[in-house]
Amino acid sequence: MNIFLALLFLATSALANEAGLMQECAKRDIPACVKLGAFYLSKSEWEKAYIVGEALCSKGEVEGCTYAGAALLAQSKIPEASKFLTKACDEFEPYACRSLGRLMKKTGESALSKMYFKRSCFYGLREQCAKTKDAKPLLSGTALSLVKQINTDCEDPKHKFCEAHLSAIKTCAPPLTKQDCQLLAGHLSIYFRAKFLQAEAKLHLLSLHTALRALKGDPKIAAYTYDLSKALRDVKQKENHRYVFGFMASCAKKYVKGRKVKTTSLELYPKSYKALGVRAQANIRLFFSKGPAADCYDPKAGYEAFAVGALDPEDPSRLDVWRVNQDKDIENVRDGLPEP
Repeated sequence: MNIFLALLFLATSALANEAGLMQECAKRDIPACVKLGAFYLSKSEWEKAYIVGEALCSKGEVEGCTYAGAALLAQSKIPEASKFLTKACDEFEPYACRSLGRLMKKTGESALSKMYFKRSCFYGLREQCAKTKDAKPLLSGTALSLVKQINTDCEDPKHKFCEAHLSAIKTCAPPLTKQDCQLLAGHLSIYFRAKFLQAEAKLHLLSLHTALRALKGDPKIAAYTYDLSKALRDVKQKENHRYVFGFMASCAKKYVKGRKVKTTSLELYPKSYKALGVRAQANIRLFFSKGPAADCYDPKAGYEAFAVGALDPEDPSRLDVWRVNQDKDIENVRDGLPEP
């Protein structure tokens, strides 16, 4: 849930709505409890907001941790607030990260403040990105060197070299400084979250490959297709996507007849990309429009499909690109993982 929108909406609610939310929350209706916590925050009823937030947080609802932290922060209970906000931020809740950034700024910890603001940007608070993208590198030379080693050795996080690097950060072993370790923890949270998101690209391409193989195996069709709506005619739409997948527009233009052809999931499922920024969408559309027709397979023989995401909200032009072909070969053809 977008906390800002929830607060904006609930701030105008009547007291009767509070009673209704309390009644539903008492029935263990989690969404009602989340709305109730936001309502109390909007009314500056800090004790009530804390009680609801703490209860939600204890049940694993990350918004509750943010509510509890915000309520404690408003009462100047800094150490207690920091614990709740840190827990929420580590679970990718952007408003908690922003609150920690503001708190660190007040205490004079400039570098750590900027890292929390950076995390809030990467976790979905896009308005924060404009304030962080032009910032100077936060990591020291020693920390940057370790990041390069992690990028190489942590394709498998359980690899012994990867585990050694992560252990060095956890124990903050020299020559790393305390600030190095704090900043590295923030960067790695961004990095490994992005690595996790890459799994979506591979999943889309595997699903598409399965659908296309079924078309090729159908004796009535006996060919692949560059019309995504035809390929996914039996696949249900999902609510949220981070990667756009499909085919180059030139391939459909060359091999598919008809004007209503949809070549990408952005065309097919536009409502599933509400969280994808306008600039990122424009850059991804441009990618799918640039592939030359000469590179397109005849669909009777083969195909190439792509999954394209924007993992770096500070630079929406930096795309992460994956490709699959008729032989089920999946590869990352353009690395768009966030850089330190």
